[in-house]
Amino acid sequence: MTTAVGDRTEVVEEELDAEYAGVGWWGSLYRAPRRRRWYRLIPVEEISGEQRSELLAWQTRPRRQDLVPVVPGERGEQRQFAGRWFQVVCYETDAGRSLADAVADLEPAHRLASVAAALHALPGWRESVGPGLVPLPADIVLVGDRPLLLPLPAWGPPSLGEIFDEPERIAHLTPEAARGLPPGGRAPDLHALGVAALRCFDALPSGDTGRLLQRAACAAVFTDQRHDSRLPPWMRRVESVRAARAQLLGLTGVQSAGLVDADPQLLAKALDRARHAMNPLAAVRALREAGEPRKAVGLAHAALVDRPGHELLLLAADIARRDLKEPLEALSLLERAVQTDPERGEAYAAQLSIIGGLWSVVQGRLAGAIDASFADRLHTTARTAFDRLPPELRREHAHDFARCLIGLGELREANDFVYRWLHDGTTLMWWRFDLMLDYGETFLRLGRLDSAGSVAEQVKDGLRRVRESGQMDRDDIHEHGMRLADFVRRLHEARGEEKRA
Repeated sequence: MTTAVGDRTEVVEEELDAEYAGVGWWGSLYRAPRRRRWYRLIPVEEISGEQRSELLAWQTRPRRQDLVPVVPGERGEQRQFAGRWFQVVCYETDAGRSLADAVADLEPAHRLASVAAALHALPGWRESVGPGLVPLPADIVLVGDRPLLLPLPAWGPPSLGEIFDEPERIAHLTPEAARGLPPGGRAPDLHALGVAALRCFDALPSGDTGRLLQRAACAAVFTDQRHDSRLPPWMRRVESVRAARAQLLGLTGVQSAGLVDADPQLLAKALDRARHAMNPLAAVRALREAGEPRKAVGLAHAALVDRPGHELLLLAADIARRDLKEPLEALSLLERAVQTDPERGEAYAAQLSIIGGLWSVVQGRLAGAIDASFADRLHTTARTAFDRLPPELRREHAHDFARCLIGLGELREANDFVYRWLHDGTTLMWWRFDLMLDYGETFLRLGRLDSAGSVAEQVKDGLRRVRESGQMDRDDIHEHGMRLADFVRRLHEARGEEKRA
């Protein structure tokens, strides 16, 4: 059944050609951005003649950039809707949404960004309105990302009846106000925005208004119950997010004496840090940089449940490979990345690089732990990855695939493969020392030692040429030289064994 309040709201929306926007500290807000208007409706019995005069005076006050101008109403300052008279405060703005809309946003980072912007604007609003300002989320409109206040004279709290009519007002009361005490050391405006910020983390509790008033009086509107959280589980594990919430609970809690001078800017910065950390890529990178790679991968796995993403899978795979030295875990993550976005090449390139490097592990400490099916799976994965690389990237990653084939014992296939990618038409690309050494490796393992020696001489001559001409970075020359030295050493050993045989 529709309530009387609901009926009245529909009447107001129709007669004002506006949409209900939420409850303000005083009255209810309606928006009509197409006509550059917002309206605040206050029951006439709630304000005195002196207060009405103050409202009229606001229409002639100099305009300020951080406040929405108060302008004369189109049809007078008082109007009747569904049998009840209201004082109508008319504001001129084309804002399409309020902070209340932002706090209701599904994306936690968007919610925090809007409240942080309001905290940055709070000192200016204090200067404009004076003591007694208590902004609820619906009292603040957003023009783009910029918050503007729908101002009223600083009248303090509305009547108890009005507060009980809208439980949202109760939640934003200071504990002292809920107990009928003076504010003490607490700034009501900062407290109200602190509650708005906490609503970005946790839902307001359900239940009757009396119970909510008790919780507000005890500074316990928000609890640590998981079912009240508006954050996904992974986000609740992020230190910056936890720290910001703890700071807000301290601000709005029982022990807040002396916080009248608390700096809104510092609180806004804490929210900004939390907002930044709500990006799973940023949160995982921060743990990696802090020297916690295992926690980083664990957080990535948790975040992937909530928001699977190609970039996050690539990052987690890179940490597993480079920091944790767990190539198989990295391959598992990369397989998920391939499934997430089969058209992108980064995961394929990473798969090739890992499998190419796995052969020494497979032939060494894991040799007794693998079977043919595992090797076949690696072979299939590597071939698929290479085939699905964009054509322009295949030559760049030919060395990785060659290493995969060599490591998996597919020597003849590797020899043919490297030969193809070493030639551009009839031209031998002798300067691709990585592929040249792969070519020599296949000959060495196939027992064709003369061919392997011929390749080694070509690489040696090529390195000398690029060293003298300066056409290659010294670090790259050194890396290829070290690999050549190892190759020549094993070639000599193979020749010695051949002679002894």
